[in-house]
Amino acid sequence: MALTLSSNNFEVNIHPVALFNIVHAYERRSEKFDTILGTLLGTRTADSIEVVDSFVVPHSTHSDALYNVDYASTMASFYRKVNSTQTTVGWYSTGADMISGANLIHEFYTHETRNPVYIVVDTSLKNDASFQIKAYIGAPFGVKDKDKLKSHGTIFTPIPVRLVSYDEEKSAIDLFQAGKFSKDFQVKPPGELDQVQHALDKLLFMLKHLTTYVDEIIEGKKPSDPKIGRMLMNLINTVPRVDAKDLENMVNTSMNDLLMIQYLSQAVKAQLVLNEKLTST
Repeated sequence: MALTLSSNNFEVNIHPVALFNIVHAYERRSEKFDTILGTLLGTRTADSIEVVDSFVVPHSTHSDALYNVDYASTMASFYRKVNSTQTTVGWYSTGADMISGANLIHEFYTHETRNPVYIVVDTSLKNDASFQIKAYIGAPFGVKDKDKLKSHGTIFTPIPVRLVSYDEEKSAIDLFQAGKFSKDFQVKPPGELDQVQHALDKLLFMLKHLTTYVDEIIEGKKPSDPKIGRMLMNLINTVPRVDAKDLENMVNTSMNDLLMIQYLSQAVKAQLVLNEKLTST
């Protein structure tokens, strides 16, 4: 008996949009289904897979275990026409654990992409009432026959998975989380100046916390950490060195440009309204 395991150590990075699509599809599923299945879209590097989107694939009940592979292939081709950078990277299912017949579905995705990833999203919240995400890659196994390995099944090996987000996604997530503190669970997007004010307040808070930490190390109240010191040095090196007067001139110039654009846009709107009234009379 011989066993063939994948030698690639993948790390799966999943974005909030893909998770939102999965949860939304689970909430809108038919009552006769306990779980939903679908395809994961994203990009792949040598040592990681980044999942940025997903879509549902119709399937029958567990007793039949039929997966609409034609629909999965057609929808994946449509997604590639819209965004050529996103390709099929694996598939997913909802529930507390892997579904029965997962090896058959995983075998289909091995023909769609190299080393597909299988993600299990626990939307039922049965495991300690927490939202858990597990990721696996499949390793074929079989029996050697005349120096040839015939695959007879798939062993799923767990791999690390973590949530990542772009800056735009992070802003949306922060806005969603603000709804937890509202009585009606509704929030309104803040204005541009409010966002700038919030960002500056957050930056000042982090700088104050950082300077307090550095002062305590200098005074000997806390032990120094070389790892944190290197991170701070890299952070300082990334900050461009600009003279205070030059920085003030740059800010004033940008503000003047912004005010000029707002003035011109308001003037154009006023001219359009006036022209509409003149032509309608």
